[in-house]
Amino acid sequence: MKLICTQENLNKALGVVGKIINKNATLPILNNILLKTDKGRLKLSSTNLELGINYWVGSKIEEEGEITVPTRLFANFISSLPNSNVEIKLKEDVLNIKCDKYKTNIKGLSAKEYPLIPKIEAEPVFKINNSDFKQALIQVLPAVSSSESRIEITGVLLDLSKLDQNKIILVATDSYRLAEKALTLKKENINKEALNLAGDISSVIIPKNAVQELIRDLDDNENLLEVIISENQILFKFNNANMISRLLEGKYPDYKQIIPDKFETEAVVNVDEIANAIRVAGLFVSASSNNIRLKVYSNSNILEVSSEASEIGNNNTKVAAEIKGNDLEAMYNHRYLSDGFGGIDKEKAILKINSEKLPTVLTSATDKDLIYVIMPVRA
Repeated sequence: MKLICTQENLNKALGVVGKIINKNATLPILNNILLKTDKGRLKLSSTNLELGINYWVGSKIEEEGEITVPTRLFANFISSLPNSNVEIKLKEDVLNIKCDKYKTNIKGLSAKEYPLIPKIEAEPVFKINNSDFKQALIQVLPAVSSSESRIEITGVLLDLSKLDQNKIILVATDSYRLAEKALTLKKENINKEALNLAGDISSVIIPKNAVQELIRDLDDNENLLEVIISENQILFKFNNANMISRLLEGKYPDYKQIIPDKFETEAVVNVDEIANAIRVAGLFVSASSNNIRLKVYSNSNILEVSSEASEIGNNNTKVAAEIKGNDLEAMYNHRYLSDGFGGIDKEKAILKINSEKLPTVLTSATDKDLIYVIMPVRA
């Protein structure tokens, strides 16, 4: 192997592929990153056996070759180099690196020992703007369950049943709250035939760690993300990279049945004001309960946010609201409520309540594609 590439591009690639590497004592080679020449470019690959990431860097290739090197050492060294050309040469199992006045040798391990990262040879089921998909993932991620007792809800559901209507739906729940985000696709960016070839799949469940990695790696731009699906794996192609993940097995719960379609009271509030009131109330929650109370006063168009902890004190904040319906009050987990309003990226939100025993729904006043459902806490 002998090649030249820029420090900037190589450092960016390492920032993507290096993040999924965790210290592995059982298989030490998984602590390494694979470097391989590939069709005139340098290909960097990493895997933790659940996720695999490939990233291609434009390079001047003089000799073909492949090697694995310690990820942290290699990444830290490259990030410390000046913004200049990097010359890489492989001699046996030692990688020689030169950049301006810097020169180093890093001992590697044979690429033959590196686990094979799976490939999906298929056409994309759909394409979508990087920024749109990333924002949707950010909005639903907080509701993903962290409990391993129900594996099927430890990931994000990607519902493909409405592709005929140019829509996909992302869903997450931990049984106490639920987030649903619908995304509209351009018709020319949908390939229903590719989905049929994959086995006419109507939905898949993407693991939480894959979702978190996508959020880190996707740029906030209008470039198209390609999504390719097989029976038990999903592949995301974006920019100069791709990421492949296994899919979670199991049947996702029929979440639609818990979303009420009628409400006793609705309150339209300013998102920034209510979010700040909830943040302040969170300073006075009890360590054992973490709960805050909301009271709706329809006659005065006031939404009151309060909390109390005997060992600290109490707090009460009144927020102006446009209210339809009856006076109501309910108690909620502070963090769950904060996450709900935090996911609404519009100026106004609608809080829809029935009683202290039934699910409460949050939506944007102008964007009905995001629905956040939270169960009140019984006092």
